[in-house]
Amino acid sequence: MKLDMHVHTGYSRDSSGSVKDILRACKSAGLDGLAVTDHNAIEGSLEAHSLAPSEGLIAVRGVEVSSKEGHILAFGVQEVLPRGMPAAETIDRIHALGGIAVAAHPLRHPSGVGRKVASTAKFDAIEVVNSASSPRTNRATGAIAEQRALPVTGGSDAHRIEELGRAYTVFDGVETEDQAIDQIVKRLTKAGGRGRTPGEGMKAAIETLAIWVKGDFERM
Repeated sequence: MKLDMHVHTGYSRDSSGSVKDILRACKSAGLDGLAVTDHNAIEGSLEAHSLAPSEGLIAVRGVEVSSKEGHILAFGVQEVLPRGMPAAETIDRIHALGGIAVAAHPLRHPSGVGRKVASTAKFDAIEVVNSASSPRTNRATGAIAEQRALPVTGGSDAHRIEELGRAYTVFDGVETEDQAIDQIVKRLTKAGGRGRTPGEGMKAAIETLAIWVKGDFERM
């Protein structure tokens, strides 16, 4: 089974696509489910979790939290965490809410937590395939996960519907959010898909520059 464990909706400032449209696009993208992980927002994730069963899909609740050092995915939570806390404190808060903390694209500058934090913080897993990161960055991230013997996830980091499913996490026959999280923690998952192409990388660089110019980057 394939779940895209890093998807953004219109609830993220830099994204488009309604929850309903994204859910309907999952099947054509070859997905059995997803985790909506909007930037510091939970509304889209809760909506997806509610609507997914009617589409025959699994939806894991999540949010992409902006810690002081970089972005962290929180899975299995149903409320927004404060932004701007140190990564270690963010991880502790995720655990206190009953969720798991995953390093999101940790080596991608400037939004990843960086090599030192990725190599030392108490993450439950590391996102090793992100379709918005370069293949080289994904390989380096995978090496960190392997060195630490940590579980892995994959996700498209889709900000548009057409990007859905470019990267994903492979599960073994899960039916619920709890089962999906349990398989991640037990290192039963694999990450699949691809990183960004050179053309996609150039486009992302231009979009990131535009966000910086508008002063919106710190809000995500």
